[in-house]
Amino acid sequence: MKEREKKTCFVLSRKRLHGRIFFVGLFFIMIIGYLGYQVAMIKLNNGESYQKQVLNRMMSKEGQINPQRGSIVDRNNKTIATSVLAYHIILDPKGILELPEDEKSTIYETLSKQVNKSADTVKKFVEARPKSRYSVLVKNVANTEIEELKKKALKGVWFEESFIRKYPKGEFASQLIGFYNKNGDGQYGIEQQYNHYLVGKMGRVFSQLQDEQIITTEIKPAENGATIVLTLDEVIQQYVETTMRKYIAEYKPVNASAIIMNPNTGEIYSMFSYPGFDPSQYNVLEKQLGKEVWSDLTDSEKALRLNSAWKNYNLQNSYEPGSTFKPLVVAAALDENIISTEDKYVCHGAKVVVEGVKPIRCWKREGHGEQTLEQVLANSCNVGMMDIVHKMKSETFLKYIDRYGFGQPTNLGPPGEEKGQLHHKLGPIEKATYSIGQTFTCTPIQLITAFSSIINGGYLMQPYVVSQVINEKKEIMYQMRPTERRQVISQETSKILVNYLKKVVDAGTGAHASINGYTIGGKTGTAQKGAREDEKHILSFLGYAPINNPQVVGLILFDEIPEGTGAPARAFKEMMINILPYLEIELDADNQEEGEQMSKVPDLKDSDIYAASVLLENEALDYEIIGVGKKIVSQYPNAGTALPKQSTVKLYVQSEVPENIVQIPNLIGLSVQEAKQLVGTEFDISQAERGIIIGQIPKAGHKVEKNSQIIVRTSE
Repeated sequence: MKEREKKTCFVLSRKRLHGRIFFVGLFFIMIIGYLGYQVAMIKLNNGESYQKQVLNRMMSKEGQINPQRGSIVDRNNKTIATSVLAYHIILDPKGILELPEDEKSTIYETLSKQVNKSADTVKKFVEARPKSRYSVLVKNVANTEIEELKKKALKGVWFEESFIRKYPKGEFASQLIGFYNKNGDGQYGIEQQYNHYLVGKMGRVFSQLQDEQIITTEIKPAENGATIVLTLDEVIQQYVETTMRKYIAEYKPVNASAIIMNPNTGEIYSMFSYPGFDPSQYNVLEKQLGKEVWSDLTDSEKALRLNSAWKNYNLQNSYEPGSTFKPLVVAAALDENIISTEDKYVCHGAKVVVEGVKPIRCWKREGHGEQTLEQVLANSCNVGMMDIVHKMKSETFLKYIDRYGFGQPTNLGPPGEEKGQLHHKLGPIEKATYSIGQTFTCTPIQLITAFSSIINGGYLMQPYVVSQVINEKKEIMYQMRPTERRQVISQETSKILVNYLKKVVDAGTGAHASINGYTIGGKTGTAQKGAREDEKHILSFLGYAPINNPQVVGLILFDEIPEGTGAPARAFKEMMINILPYLEIELDADNQEEGEQMSKVPDLKDSDIYAASVLLENEALDYEIIGVGKKIVSQYPNAGTALPKQSTVKLYVQSEVPENIVQIPNLIGLSVQEAKQLVGTEFDISQAERGIIIGQIPKAGHKVEKNSQIIVRTSE
C-alpha cells in the first residue's frame, strides 16, 4: 500500500513540474513575441529615420583647426616674433594602397621631392600603416613650399593648416622674449608668461550626412592668438645690443646685461642678457659657440650651456651690487635727517667697525682725506659710507631696503624672477658692509627700479615690459599703465641726489660716461664675487640723463672683466650718444664743450640715399642704411638733432619695386673698367671714366632696385 502511495505522489509531482515548465516557457515565448512585434513596428514606422541617424554618426567627422599663434611686437609695432602659415602633410595609407600601381608610384615620387625623402621611404611609410586613414607624413611645411603640391591634387593626400614660429631679428632680446618649443608651448620670457593670450582658441570642422546622401561640412573658425605689445623699442635695443657685443668681444665676460628704462614710468625700453641664443634654433648654440666647439660638448655640457643662455641675467641672477647701492643709502640717511648736506667725512683708508675685528678698507688704500657728502659719492668712498650708516638704526636701514623693493620680486612679468638674499637682522658688521653694497644680493631689475626712485622724485614705480594685449578684432584685452607702488624718499631728497650724482660723472669715478652737450649723472660699481680671495668682480654703471629732468636710466653690467677698464661707463656713453637724440632729449648748450664740433641732422625723409649721402657728408656725419631700396621713409635721429661730427644717422629705406632687387657689390680698390665689367648691366656707374675707386654710394652689401646708380669716387 505504501509503495502505491509513493508512486502516486511521484506522478503528481512530475505533472505539476511539467505544468510549471510549460507556463514559464509560454511566458518567455510571449515576451519574445512582444519584443519582436515592437522591433517590427519601430522598423516599420521609424526605421528610415534611425537608419539615417546611425549612418550620420558613422559618417560624421570632427577635426581641429589650429589657431595662429599671436605676434610679439615692440612699442612701435615692429615685429619681434610672429607666426606664418604652414601645413602638415596628411596621408590616407589605406586609400593609397587601394589605388593602381602607377598612381601609387606617382604619389610616392611627388611626395619624395617635397619632404626631402626617397620615394622608397615614403612607400614604406604608407605600407607600414595599411589600415590607417590618417597619418602625418611631415609637419610644418611652409606655405610657399606647399603651393605646387596642392595643385597636383594627389589622391589620399591632404593638408592641415598649422604655423611656423618666426623670430626675424634672431637673438634680439632673446631671453626676454623666450621661445616656442617643439611641444607647442611657450617657454621662458614673454612666450611663456603670456602663452594663454598667444595660443588663441582651437577651431572645429564637423562633417555630417544630411538629406539622405549629402555630406555637409560645418566650420567653427579658430580664434587666432592675441598680439603682445611690448614697451621695448627696437631702435634702442639695437643700439644696446651693438654696443654690448662690441665690449663682450673685447673683454669676454662670463655674463653681461643691460637695461634701459624710463625712470618716471617704469617702462623698459631695452633689455639685454649675455650669453644669448637664437629663438628660432633655441636648442642649438652652434652660431654662438662655433660648430666645432658645440659638437665637441657632451650632452650634459650642452644642457648646461643652453640653460645658461636661456636665463635672463637681469631677472634670474642675483649679485652683490657694490657701490651702485651707495646713493640709495645716502638718500635714506638724508630723508631720515640722520645726516645733512653740510656734514664732513674723513677717510684714512680703512675703518674699524668692531674692536678686535679686521678693519674694512676703502678702495683707495691711502684714503680720501676730508670730504663733503657729495664727494663721498663722487669718490665712492667706503669709509664715508660706513660713517653715514653708523648713525642709522638697523631697523630703519632694513625698512628702507624693504621700501626700495629689495628681497622681493619686481613682478616684471617673465617667469623665474629671483628676489635676492638679505639678512633679517643687521649687526654692526652687516650694516657696514651693506652700506657699500656687499654681503647681500639683488637682481639688476631690482637695482635699477630702486635707483629710479631716487632720481624721479622719490617714487618706486612698477617696472613693466608689456603695455597691451590686443586680440585679432583689435580689442584691448589687457593694458598696463605707469603704476606708483609707493613713495620711498621725499622730492627734496631726490633733487639733492640727482645733482650729487652729476659730480660722479663730471669729476668722479664715472667720468667715462660724460657726453658732450648732455648733463649725465650716475654711479659706478665694482662688486666682489664669490670667495673674496678669488678676486673676481662684477663691474657696473648706473647712469641717467638729463640732470634737470631725468628721462632715461641705464644699468650696464659685465661679470668678471678686469678692473680699471671703465667698460660699463664707456658702454653707457656709446649707447646714450645714439639713444638721447633718438628720444629727442635736447642738448644743453651750457654743457657743450667748444672742442667738440656738432652738426645738425638734415631732413632726409622722402629723399633718396644719393641725396642723403651728400647732405650728411656736408655735415660730417656718417650713415647706416636699414632696409631694401633707395627711398628713405624715416630716419634716426630726427631732423634738427645736434650730433657730434662723425656720428652715424640711421636711414630706413624701402623699395618701390621689391621684386627687382639686387645687392650692391664692393667696388673699392677696383679700376673703373673692372667695376663696370663686374656689375654688367645691373648698375649704372657711367659717371666715372678712369682711376681706382676709393669710395662708393650706396655702400657694398646694400640691396637696391636693378639698374640703380652707383656713385663712385676715384683716385683721379
